[in-house]
Amino acid sequence: SPGLPPRRMDSVVQIVDALESTDHGFTVPELARALGGCSTPGCRAVLGEPPDVPPAPPTLSHEQWLLFTQLLHHDAAAPERGAVLAPDGSTVTLGPLFAGIEVGLKRVPGRPVPTGEAPIDALYAVTVAEALATSFLLARGGDGNRATLGPGGCWDDVDDPQNYTLLGPPSPVPDAVANGAMDGVLLGARLAQAPIPLADLLRGYYGTGNGTEKGRPPSSYRRRDFGVLTGPGKLEEEVAAMLRVLRVLPPSRELLEDVGPEEEVAIARQAAQDFTEAYL
Repeated sequence: SPGLPPRRMDSVVQIVDALESTDHGFTVPELARALGGCSTPGCRAVLGEPPDVPPAPPTLSHEQWLLFTQLLHHDAAAPERGAVLAPDGSTVTLGPLFAGIEVGLKRVPGRPVPTGEAPIDALYAVTVAEALATSFLLARGGDGNRATLGPGGCWDDVDDPQNYTLLGPPSPVPDAVANGAMDGVLLGARLAQAPIPLADLLRGYYGTGNGTEKGRPPSSYRRRDFGVLTGPGKLEEEVAAMLRVLRVLPPSRELLEDVGPEEEVAIARQAAQDFTEAYL
């Protein structure tokens, strides 16, 4: 849209900074969820129903509010609309990033969900597990041509990025969503240990701002760090746990109607394996 700030992580950090400067009665991740950033059935089961959208916060310019609203509006048909360009050259979707941050801030590691089984790991549930479970469920039974991961994409202008175009048919987990999910897990885990203002956290992780820091920003090591934090077997376990949750939630129940326990295990294994091969 004309006149909007660039779709860069710097713009997001400035928005977060402005939102954190006064108490609006909601946290930034709660605002992100109100705007649609984490509106899927599994996300609602873990974090609850999204809050109502508040009036435009007075600390943001009209253009900043419009950009933030656009970035968090969930449109399954156009996942690229929620992405921003990070200083390390990667593209990151904000929904899973802020969902992970919210879990970290709330420290809800083993929130019981309505399955009667072992609790799921909320941090993985809202970032990567539900997205993977849903993607691989949707792909089963088709002609095998439905993409489950990817693709990447390209920006119209790296100095003033406004439009991000996917380089191929979209899956529910394009690269930008995978990046946002990994970042959400890493930053959520960090916040669960010690709270820090989000603008500072994002600035330090993505290396936004003055750009004079030596070396690469931590975000450029997300794949390595996510792999280390997650460990073998963990991703498969969390996708399997999420499949059990989706089985009992009304909006997603029909996706699993004819999926038996063996196939459930196989889907989780395949999803974890493919994600690991593609991104780690």
